[in-house]
Amino acid sequence: MHPASPSPLPSAEGAPKTLAMNNQDLGALFAGGAIFAAIAVALLVMALLMAIPAVLSFVVLNRIPEAHRKQTPAMAFLLLIPLFSLVWAFFVYPRIAESLKSYFDSKGDTSRGDCGAQLALWLCISSIASFVPFIGMFSGIASLVLMILFFVKAFELSALAKNQ
Repeated sequence: MHPASPSPLPSAEGAPKTLAMNNQDLGALFAGGAIFAAIAVALLVMALLMAIPAVLSFVVLNRIPEAHRKQTPAMAFLLLIPLFSLVWAFFVYPRIAESLKSYFDSKGDTSRGDCGAQLALWLCISSIASFVPFIGMFSGIASLVLMILFFVKAFELSALAKNQ
């Protein structure tokens, strides 16, 4: 046996097998690594997308004076739990609107309307509807638009609450 050749390993059939990898093995290894990387990136993107509303809700609730909060800010991070967040959103977003309304009502300012309560409710409903086949595509887009509108309104109102 020559020292430069790969060392033979016994195979199940008894014939020696070498440790050298052929191009097919390298291709399969690369494909497996690429699939793993794609899944890891997808999970990271999904986690970031779930974190954005949770952090925004936390910030808005933190800006509202404690006496008017209908929910503690830390509870917003329960939105990070997959699937549970669909139900929990029905508690978080409307309570943000209720907290803002409570604050402005206490100041005698009724010009703010419902402080985004209807937006919050429709945001939650459209998020659930996005799992229904066919209409999910449309309600998913509606959810994104409603989320942007809700948080723009909530941030504007909470900035006023913080500054007063």
